[in-house]
Amino acid sequence: MIQRCRPMIPLRLICRLLKVSPSGYYARQRRSPSAWAQDCQRLTAAIQTLHAESDGVYGSPKIWQRLRQHGERCGKHRIARLMRQAGLRRIPAPKRGKRRGAGPRPVGITNQLARNFTAPLPNAKWVTDITYSAPSLRWCHG
Repeated sequence: MIQRCRPMIPLRLICRLLKVSPSGYYARQRRSPSAWAQDCQRLTAAIQTLHAESDGVYGSPKIWQRLRQHGERCGKHRIARLMRQAGLRRIPAPKRGKRRGAGPRPVGITNQLARNFTAPLPNAKWVTDITYSAPSLRWCHG
């Protein structure tokens, strides 16, 4: 935050407002990144690689799973936070089209039964239905 405000506001005023000493600010600037920060940078690079390999489809849960498969020890929420900080979001799957109804009835074809399914004699009324199901890769009509 100090870095962003520094061009517009004097450092001493910023430090006084944040209740930080200027010497403490400069000491922090000289200090090397912690092991945790370095690990976060390394993880962010791995996350960006996995995200790019999936063409942006993977979200944080899937990236977390992939990192675990590669032997990385990290938490779900940490991966989500690092993705947020890096500006990475999954691309949602496209929405499926709306299901259409049966559509208009062809001209000249009438409903002969009118939902009266009781027959006075055997073989007086015959009804059929075609059901589609995909048990494997082929369609079955039954």
